[in-house]
Amino acid sequence: MTMVKIATGVLQGITEKGIHAFLGVPYAAPVTLQRRFEAPQPILPWQGIRDALRLGPVCPQIPTYGPVGTAATSKLAFGEDFLTVNIRTPDPAGRAPVLFWIHGGGYAVGSANEPVLQSGAFAASGIVEVTVNYRLGALGFLHLEGRPDNRGLLDLVAALEWVRDNIAAFGGDPDRVTLAGRSAGGFAVAALMAMPGARGLFHRAMPQSGASTGVASMDDAAKLTRRFVAAANADETLLAALPMHRLLEIQRDLCNQSYEQHDFARDGAASMLGVPFVPVMDGVSLPEHPETAAREGRTAAVPMMIGCTTGEYVTHATAQPEMDFALCAELLHERVLPRGLTGSLIVERYRRALPSHSPRGIWRAVAGDLVFQLPAIRFARLQARRNPVYKYLYGPLEADELGAPHGAEVGFVWYRDGANSHELPERQRVTEAIFAGAIHDLWASFIRDGRPAAPNGDWPLYQAENPGVLWAGPAGFDVVPDPFDGREALWRPAGHVDHGPV
Repeated sequence: MTMVKIATGVLQGITEKGIHAFLGVPYAAPVTLQRRFEAPQPILPWQGIRDALRLGPVCPQIPTYGPVGTAATSKLAFGEDFLTVNIRTPDPAGRAPVLFWIHGGGYAVGSANEPVLQSGAFAASGIVEVTVNYRLGALGFLHLEGRPDNRGLLDLVAALEWVRDNIAAFGGDPDRVTLAGRSAGGFAVAALMAMPGARGLFHRAMPQSGASTGVASMDDAAKLTRRFVAAANADETLLAALPMHRLLEIQRDLCNQSYEQHDFARDGAASMLGVPFVPVMDGVSLPEHPETAAREGRTAAVPMMIGCTTGEYVTHATAQPEMDFALCAELLHERVLPRGLTGSLIVERYRRALPSHSPRGIWRAVAGDLVFQLPAIRFARLQARRNPVYKYLYGPLEADELGAPHGAEVGFVWYRDGANSHELPERQRVTEAIFAGAIHDLWASFIRDGRPAAPNGDWPLYQAENPGVLWAGPAGFDVVPDPFDGREALWRPAGHVDHGPV
């Protein structure tokens, strides 16, 4: 057993294979019925010793978003006291760099308590790990008059403040915190980089397979609220008393509608992502879009390591059993309308640029670029104007837009030799231990130094005029021109006069 004393009392943790773990540690008060849609409240001090020996509850959730979201949905028990962090440290008496990790799941599912995040891999590499649970879906992001917007992000800010004030007791350095996350966790990293309330709470940023896509306007947020209220058959003021199972059912149905039946008139710009419960530009907690903030130099002035897998939409594209170019255009039409395009035009452009791609390959290319690749490129370019940026690409580059699917790197990043991999879903099990160790070491070097050390030598800074990326593929590591970089030209608005080949 290991004891630490923090501002609110004494915690008792456990020691596992030389790593000290403190699990289910509250950073804010429980999300009771009365606090459901309020800003996070401070945790009250406790008397005596509080056990931090096991994982706590997770945010309430049910399977959502088709095959990808269903796989990401936590099967663990949920409850009210889920605003917690899990901490693993190599030495409570040390002063090690800190990894603050935000889980993915389309802002509606997932948790910090999933088996893949329990390996202690970073703690074993001399880094203090902090994995965080926060409010998802309607609890975290439904816009309600008179209630604070972006409650999920406010939870994350509260957790970062908790880290600033308490992490030294666990052997962490509050002046060397890396803000990191994958998928929706990566979207959250970009949003937090643009939030004034998060300024100074982290010193490096690491969004994986997520950048600046998932952000809504106030108008789009209001559309979602009207649909939610209509489905609940209740006044806005009564939503706080809605039974949790009913709130989750409505949330699931609205998420699935947006994911499976993209509708620009109904969802606005959220139709591009297919994820309706996202941060909103409320003019207060999130004053502007992260890309706008980066363009104007108002994002956090920190080094950033950002990247994607090579086949981001491989799994997402399995939802349709059959596919031809006409269906591909139909499926894409509502998604590309916010960019001033039509489904048929974007398919035509991509077919010209990628003539050997099948219909499903074009679907993978367009949707993968729209949601993941191009937002990462834009955000990297904008951030690189004023701050060090390192960009990577993970997985094999294969024909027809195949490659490493979304989330393929998670098991490798969190790989620790000797960990219980049999507890992991098959998609997260590591079969190439040497490669996994190299990927983990790459991430750890950025967390430690703010400058990643690639196995093949120096990893040059990313620059718009020289967009080189570190390609971590089956043959090893190499710095190459970003193979997705030129595709932004395919997204010129429909009215643009085309004078030649795209």
